[in-house]
Amino acid sequence: MTSKAICILFSESYGVSPNELAAERTLATVPFAGRYRLIDFALSSLVKARIYDIGVITKEHYGSLMDHLGWGKDWDLDRKNGGLKILTPFTKAESASTRNRSKIDALLSVKRYIEKIDQEYVVLCDSNLVMNIDFKSMIQYHIDHEADITVLYQTKICPNHTGLVVETDPEGRVEDAYYSTIQHTEPQNMAFGVYVLSKKLLLSMLDRAYTFGWVDFDRDFITKNISKLRVYAFAHQGFSAVINTMADYYDASMKVLDSDIRRELFYSDTPIFTRVKNSVPTIYGFDGKASNSLVADGCKIDGEVRNCIIFRDVVVEKGAVLENSIIMQNTTIESGAHLNCVISDKDVTIGSGHMLSGYRTYPYVISKGQSV
Repeated sequence: MTSKAICILFSESYGVSPNELAAERTLATVPFAGRYRLIDFALSSLVKARIYDIGVITKEHYGSLMDHLGWGKDWDLDRKNGGLKILTPFTKAESASTRNRSKIDALLSVKRYIEKIDQEYVVLCDSNLVMNIDFKSMIQYHIDHEADITVLYQTKICPNHTGLVVETDPEGRVEDAYYSTIQHTEPQNMAFGVYVLSKKLLLSMLDRAYTFGWVDFDRDFITKNISKLRVYAFAHQGFSAVINTMADYYDASMKVLDSDIRRELFYSDTPIFTRVKNSVPTIYGFDGKASNSLVADGCKIDGEVRNCIIFRDVVVEKGAVLENSIIMQNTTIESGAHLNCVISDKDVTIGSGHMLSGYRTYPYVISKGQSV
């Protein structure tokens, strides 16, 4: 059944201002949980569902994406037929200023690729989702309900959600859909950027999008066509996080320190694959302490680490104290430094005696390669 499906992954979150970590890399390759990248979760769920034809649409700054994915070997996607394909943004010179402003623009730029695929169904998926998606059940649900479009959603309280919200009847058919632009304290049917539809319908709607100047996928493809198409919603079960802002990233990262959430994400029947990098074990000095933290390989911990996520090859010198922080690879925290609610990108040096502090809803961010 899933052999009839192909997936198109969006490496960027269109319509959302890029956060500091995505300034020089695609959002899909923002590091997460000590050793992974955001795109690993979607790719691993697709491979679990035996969807092996995957096209990744790029926009800009995709060097890190190509370096991370390579030929797809680590996800068993280095195949003679199908496999992983990087879809770079080819456009005419006169349209360069409007290149890939939205998901619709991105899909129009790879329309020829879509036309050539043999599969009957197309899965469209964002790469900034930290969750295990049951694509196999979602596609079967789409087929069983004879749906034109199926949207993935979850009923949850998410005050910062500003995307699509769906309302369904008892059978799961979407009766109404709208954008949420204000904070809510009650549960909503929050839609993720995951859709299933037929190749034929997708190409037809892309023709209409080009004709009428549609630019927003949810508004123009979904809300404008609820009365014309059979739009259904498939409920996601379990943990989920959508990463757009730094607050989203920090909140999701800190939740991974919860053993129940970590067990659900990484020790379920959906293994999370990533690019393998072998390194030596972490060394803890006589004065090194770590509590309620994730510490990757290759580190040297001589200071104190509490409630932190530490990536590979980080050095925490004696007397340094790290609390509630995320420290990415090849960073050095010198003696006497004190960090609280800090997100440090890779190749950063924090000088001796420095005190840096943010807040849980507004963490202090240090850009790649900086010395403080």
